[in-house]
Amino acid sequence: MLAFIVNQFPRQVDAYFLRELLGLLDSGLDFQIYSLLSPPRGWKVHADAKPLLHRVVYPPPPGDLARHALGSSAAHPATLAKMLARIAWGHRSMPTALAKSLAIVPQSLAFARDMQSRGVRHIHANWATYPATAAMLISEMTGLPYSFSGHATDIFVHHAMLREKIDAARFVVTCTRFNRGYLTDIAPERAAQIQTVYHGVDLPRFAQNGTPRVPNRILTVGTLRACKGIDDLIRALAILRERGIDAELEIVGDGEERAALEALVRSLNLERKVLMPGYLPQEDVIPAYHRAAVVALPAHHEDHFGIPNILIEGLAAGTPVVCTELPSLHELIEHGTSGLFVPERDPQALADALQRLLADPAEAARMAAEGRRRVAESFDMEQTVAQLARTLRAASTGDA
Repeated sequence: MLAFIVNQFPRQVDAYFLRELLGLLDSGLDFQIYSLLSPPRGWKVHADAKPLLHRVVYPPPPGDLARHALGSSAAHPATLAKMLARIAWGHRSMPTALAKSLAIVPQSLAFARDMQSRGVRHIHANWATYPATAAMLISEMTGLPYSFSGHATDIFVHHAMLREKIDAARFVVTCTRFNRGYLTDIAPERAAQIQTVYHGVDLPRFAQNGTPRVPNRILTVGTLRACKGIDDLIRALAILRERGIDAELEIVGDGEERAALEALVRSLNLERKVLMPGYLPQEDVIPAYHRAAVVALPAHHEDHFGIPNILIEGLAAGTPVVCTELPSLHELIEHGTSGLFVPERDPQALADALQRLLADPAEAARMAAEGRRRVAESFDMEQTVAQLARTLRAASTGDA
């Protein structure tokens, strides 16, 4: 059996990971999901997550959690002390990350005992931050091998102990060739154990399903954070209006920037042209892609990495994309052929690119078709999940 360690399951985001889990389940892989946090009450859950809920292990109640932690501490005091010292030293310049890392120790110890009782053979952490820290700790306490997936800020920004985690892991999975090069530079002698597995999409499900396009509708999807550049997208919409283009913007998602974005919409008198429905589950996001004339993501380079899933999903749905030129995006997009790149923090250039696609539906359709072809070539979920399944199955049977 395989154990997945995640920050939280189910989540309102990370639809790509849910797709992977369902694909791995269909491939016959047996696994348990260990969630470091319990989901808050009232969260909207992807319908696809419901078949997996019985596989989720949450931290036990505080009293039981303390009992598990004390039991593990008593059984392996030297190992635990050594790991706590490594975690403290590895996060010595990051007090907030250190506090969060220490906070997951009791859960990790409880999970370690549960994994042993279930006969888990291998641990895989999704994200290189706290899930990988938990996996490394459990591995040290139990002797079980572990691996992890690294994606974006978890390897480029919040990278405490990253070299140690790579060295101790049986293997590392990342979602772009650019990321693999970065991780290989950190640990060149581990290059053979670092592999690229793209985030895949279910191409038949994302295919145009008859939902009519809404003329001049621009769509963006994701957590509302400053790094997404959604404020620039709102300003670009105002510029289009000044040019006499009657466009509208749908912003699907929620987050800490919502209030600031709503204030910006009001200040530009765009209330009737900006839709903010909040978070939508995947089954409702797909029709939103189909309704859109353009998908846009003017993300900031210093805070955004990998290939944002909104772009893969938009192209899979047959919608042209406009985005900033993030390093990994050349693995998906060629400017002017399968999408348009724009400079970051430049609403004027963003408005120019959006106007180009909105004014020429034939060119937009051509770019969308080429983009979907590229998605089918490298991001088809059948291929990406099969690749991941082979790696994880070999690990869980001891053949990796």
